[in-house]
Amino acid sequence: MQLSIRDASRFVIGAGSMRERAIAASGNPAISLENVAQAALREGPDGQKIRQTIDTLAEQESAWLRNTPPHTLSTDRVMQSRAAEVSAFTAIHRAVISSVAFEAAAASEKGEAETGLRQSLTGAIEAIDHTPGSRADREGLLANLRDQVLAVASDGDFMKRVLRQSEQAYLAADLDKTFARYANPSLPRSEDLDEYSL
Repeated sequence: MQLSIRDASRFVIGAGSMRERAIAASGNPAISLENVAQAALREGPDGQKIRQTIDTLAEQESAWLRNTPPHTLSTDRVMQSRAAEVSAFTAIHRAVISSVAFEAAAASEKGEAETGLRQSLTGAIEAIDHTPGSRADREGLLANLRDQVLAVASDGDFMKRVLRQSEQAYLAADLDKTFARYANPSLPRSEDLDEYSL
């Protein structure tokens, strides 16, 4: 049986939501997506219940997934689109995990944990920006990232500031990439740029 990207996305979304609830209930930030996935693979009623819970939680977030007719799933463009969506959700969950790690870090480890947090947030913002769909879709993903990160933060103002700075860092890096294209002497002359889109 072949697992579609949509099914994989549903599982990642549901498992991520279940992980967040498990952390909130137990107070244990060490619970990982791998722990949830392993639990879902259990035989018997316990595993079945976990799989049903993951499916229910994924259904609550199903608005993030497109309803694409099955016959279009094999095209390269659709597969690239699905891969970008999965990358965005994975990056968001990675940023949430980094937020939890930052909160749990000892005072002597805060600097390193904050660096990792900033890198994860910038990576999530970049992944969201490269996700296909409308601007409203991307704004919704960004709002989802903000909500999840702020939900685990003990200092909301600090986390809002880090989020804003991470957005600015991504925009600045993206702008640098754009200008680098103009400064690159190997690019064709302007009259030869018909095939290039800026």
